[in-house]
Amino acid sequence: MATSTGIIKQIATGRRKPGLTRKEFFDHRFQIHGSISDAVDDKNQKPHKYIQTQIFDSAYGPRGEAGPLLNANQTWCGRDDTTELFFRDWDHVTACFNSDHVKKVIAPDGFEFADFETAISLMAREKELQVSTRLASKPTAQPDYATVAMYFVSTPDNQRNGHAVEAQITPLLITELEKHCQDEVWGIRANVAEVSEHFDLHAYFGGADLPPYAVVYKIYIKDEAYVPSIRKAQKDFEAAAKQQVDTCRSFIVFSKEALILDVEKDVKFSLDRQPVFADLPGPSHLKPAV
Repeated sequence: MATSTGIIKQIATGRRKPGLTRKEFFDHRFQIHGSISDAVDDKNQKPHKYIQTQIFDSAYGPRGEAGPLLNANQTWCGRDDTTELFFRDWDHVTACFNSDHVKKVIAPDGFEFADFETAISLMAREKELQVSTRLASKPTAQPDYATVAMYFVSTPDNQRNGHAVEAQITPLLITELEKHCQDEVWGIRANVAEVSEHFDLHAYFGGADLPPYAVVYKIYIKDEAYVPSIRKAQKDFEAAAKQQVDTCRSFIVFSKEALILDVEKDVKFSLDRQPVFADLPGPSHLKPAV
């Protein structure tokens, strides 16, 4: 049985601006942008909860279904991280993004790391789904600190409200995860897109010309070694849901969660929650925090 929350979520996934290495991007995103996001006490000037997921692998659909474009990436291909911002309600969304702290501190810092032209964003409601795997009874991490796959699903008819299509395709995805990932997956959530006049996402994040996404699935996996099993499930799911899923524009990213803040649980920003990647050794290029 699926359970839905009244919390409003904003999801954005982007790639780094020119002139940054992956490590430089990760360090600035977490250490600087994460820190300033929690630098204000007023709860209306920051999200109710904020998670960054730093990407270590990904797979994208082709630009076309035949000919040379079958071997060509989308022009916006490549993601470095995903942001999940949680808000109490639409009034909180409006108050936060219109606040002095966001306008004068948070937004200007985006120019230090973000490729605004290729940002993909949506507003959504989160649903916790049930998946019957052997690992479901013994999670290998806590949510907000886990290794996850985030699967961005676009539809052939450009749906921006995902409630109808999510009801159709979720059972198909669950079936494939249960078939291929009994010892690899311990949880899944569906972020179901909603269209609202309350807030213009593209005015803030950019990416107005990019494809819309109806659903973003967040799949909790044992660790990064189990990406191949998720990919098997994804491919079989896309074959089963070919009428509802645009496989050229849908994509999947694999990442590690980093909790920035959680107002409800009184969790403040802390540098020690930054994900560590074995292929990115060495100290940060940033000056130590004073």
